[in-house]
Order: sequence, then C-alpha cells, then structure tokens
Amino acid sequence: MFERVLDEAMGRAEIEEAVERCGSTVSRGCLRVRVLQARTAISASADAEYRAYLEAVAMGSSPSPDGEASAVRSTGRWSLRAPAVLYPGLLAVLGLLFLVPGCGLRVFGGRPYVGDGLITAGLLLCAVAVGAVVGDLIWLSVIAARRRSVCAGDAESHVTKARRAWELALLERGMVPFLLRCIEESCTGE
Repeated sequence: MFERVLDEAMGRAEIEEAVERCGSTVSRGCLRVRVLQARTAISASADAEYRAYLEAVAMGSSPSPDGEASAVRSTGRWSLRAPAVLYPGLLAVLGLLFLVPGCGLRVFGGRPYVGDGLITAGLLLCAVAVGAVVGDLIWLSVIAARRRSVCAGDAESHVTKARRAWELALLERGMVPFLLRCIEESCTGE
C-alpha cells in the first residue's frame, strides 16, 4: 500500500510542478528511493490513522459483536425463533395425540372408522408439522444469510473507510511534505 500511496503522491500536481521548476537537478527515481529509505519516518506521520485501520480490520474479522449489539441481536433472534420451534412442535404433539388412540382403536378392533379418522388426522398434523419445520429452516437460513451479508458489508465499509483515512493522512501529512522538502533541497543544492 505504501508504494501505491507513493505513486499517488508522485502524480500530484504540486509535486509535478515542483519537479518541473527544479529542472534536471532532481529525478523521480531519486525521489522514490529517498521516500522508500524514509519509510518509517513518513509512516509515523499517520500512526494514529494506521492504528485505527488495524482496529477496524480486527473488528471486521472478529465473530463476536460488542455487548449492546449482541444483546439486541440475541433478543431479536429469540423473538423470531421461538414461534418457529414452538408451533411445529405443538402440531407434532397433537398429531401423536391423535395417532396413539387411533392406532389403539384399530388394533383392538373397536370402532374402526373412528380409529381410521384419528390416524388420518394425526398423520395430517404430523405432515403439517414437518412442512412447517422445513419452511422455518429455509426462512431462518435466508434471514441468517442476509444478516451475515449486511454485517460483512458494514465491516468491509468500516475497514475501507479506515484504510482510506490512513492512506490520505500518509499522503498529505507524510509523503507530499517530504517530497516537497526533498525537491527543495535538490534545487537549492543542500
């Protein structure tokens, strides 16, 4: 990244004008070498922004969010997942409550039409429960994928902003003043 910012600095109008004013006493290659040799000192001018960038990268790659956001997200998850688990479970229990007596009536031969009706009702309730579970799983996976993409996009955006702030500070507070100083020294012969 340092070299990319250096290329951007070398292409700035103020640097090009200073090089043209100085004439042949300064070369772009020599300026580049001097900047690369002073890399540590130039980088120190944007140290705060670099630390903020590193923190943004660390926050963007960490899987656990901060405490307050975690509490809000977990509350939202439970409010959505409770019915998704509760309703199909109740349907399955009701289905079993119909199936057991229906099978009992059928096995012992008493009231076969009632037994068949209870078995049919139980199977229908179990089928609806299975369908609800499948639908809920699909719905939850879609919601989770959307949340992950939004969170990832927010983290990437934050990291990108922090990186750009660091590059801008490196450019304006470090490289451009250093290059102008080097060009001036070359012109005056110091």
